[in-house]
Amino acid sequence: MTKIIIAPDSFKGTLTSIEAAKVIGRGVHAVLPDAELVLSPLADGGEGTATVLAPFLDQHQSLIESAAFIGLHLPEMRSITVEERGSSAIGDTILKALDEGKRDFIVALGGSATNEAGLGMLMRLGMDAWDDDGNPVEPTLAGLLKLDRIDISKLDKRLSECRFTILSDVMSPLCGKKGATATYGLQKGLQLSEIDRVDRAVFCFSKCCRDQFGIDVLDREGAGAAGGLGYALMLLGGEVVSGARFIMEATGFSEKLKGVDWVVTGEGCSDLQTMNGKLPMVVADEAMKAGVSVALLSGSIEADALKPLLERFDMAISAKPDGLSNDEAKLQAAALLSDAAATFAERMKRGD
Repeated sequence: MTKIIIAPDSFKGTLTSIEAAKVIGRGVHAVLPDAELVLSPLADGGEGTATVLAPFLDQHQSLIESAAFIGLHLPEMRSITVEERGSSAIGDTILKALDEGKRDFIVALGGSATNEAGLGMLMRLGMDAWDDDGNPVEPTLAGLLKLDRIDISKLDKRLSECRFTILSDVMSPLCGKKGATATYGLQKGLQLSEIDRVDRAVFCFSKCCRDQFGIDVLDREGAGAAGGLGYALMLLGGEVVSGARFIMEATGFSEKLKGVDWVVTGEGCSDLQTMNGKLPMVVADEAMKAGVSVALLSGSIEADALKPLLERFDMAISAKPDGLSNDEAKLQAAALLSDAAATFAERMKRGD
């Protein structure tokens, strides 16, 4: 009997990873009704991480999915400008967990709408911040642009007892050409003309933090994740790890590969960035180590990425037919993905 692991990421804006796994399973079973399917939905630290990871954590750990509070997909974030957005909600969540006695935090950073280097979170946790006239600044990017000095003497003392594990597959530093603002600012709503100004403000904030915290984590990999929220968590002692690898290890993915014939993974859109350690590539690496064939079923696959992807995947199938717009494809996401899964099963059956 053929055994297949179905391990997709979420198809952002359309299907959670759990929904995607079920849809793929239905498509495969339509062609191979006797196949043994193991649904193992995954995440990389972005939207849907909490749903996938929570069952595998113990009661002493606190899991915070940033996208659930400050995600770019949230209507409350989209309804305001990037200058008005802040990470205070993350600080509130940490405080609540501290009150519950939690000290071991896992913070997933993918999908953030903010670009204020964690200013809002730090202020909610007790840090004071002022402009050059001595007025308190707002816990937002607008506040960061006015910031002149900070004081961390009132930071919650319980933070020194905490461990922060930061889940992110974004390894950007905080500032510069490869930093948070230059790399992700435009997709969060900044104008091209604003990038340099915001990046300078973030850098100035980092100098204030260096003087107050006594550490310099400006250039560490992952400091630029979630608009610099990774940087703020590093100031609290946080360590960045690969979200995809952490979740795969926590869910026992490698052990599930024993006796498996195929692994099917996928994501909303596969492009050249997929090759840079995104979840499907991490799944492919694990499958290769175990000698298991692996297929990529994605909502869409960019034309220039197909050849490189086929060097790493035994199959790569786009669910979106040629000529169909992205908006139309999203409305039919489940049906199209099921059809793509059936196509995979047909090819596997034929030995293609």
